Amino acid sequence: MYFERLKQFIFYSLALVVVTSNAHAASEDLLSVNYTVFIQIAIFLIAIFILNKLVFKPFINLIDRRDMLTRGAIEEAHELEDKVKSIIEEYDAKLHEARELAVEERNKLVLEGQTVAGEILSKAREETGGLLEEAKAKLEADTKEIKDNIKSDIDRLAGDIASKVLGKEVRN
Repeated sequence: MYFERLKQFIFYSLALVVVTSNAHAASEDLLSVNYTVFIQIAIFLIAIFILNKLVFKPFINLIDRRDMLTRGAIEEAHELEDKVKSIIEEYDAKLHEARELAVEERNKLVLEGQTVAGEILSKAREETGGLLEEAKAKLEADTKEIKDNIKSDIDRLAGDIASKVLGKEVRN
């Protein structure tokens, strides 16, 4: 369609140039103003009108559309960048909150572990103390028994030694 209009424009322009050149050649005075000036003004205005319709307006519309698309893409990029920043900030906030909860939970578990360890340690000390007391009591009982056994053995051994030294039997 564009080329069809361009062909028509060229055809009519050439036709007008031929008509005006014949009319101009026919006139005798080249510097005089005659009716061909009006034809040339008309041709000029028609050419401006046609060029405006076929070239200038489409070109300006194309540039405006390209500028609008570029601005739209830039605005969309800025919007997406803002969205990404807000998502990153939200992610960082949630991550910070999760870390705080994890630290709090870890501290809680450490405190519980220390409490349990303290209870186990105190229970082990009590059991160890009880076992130690039992061992002391048993040791004292065994010591007393051994002492009693030694006393009876001492008396018997003393009698045996005295009998052997004196050569006769000694009774206790």
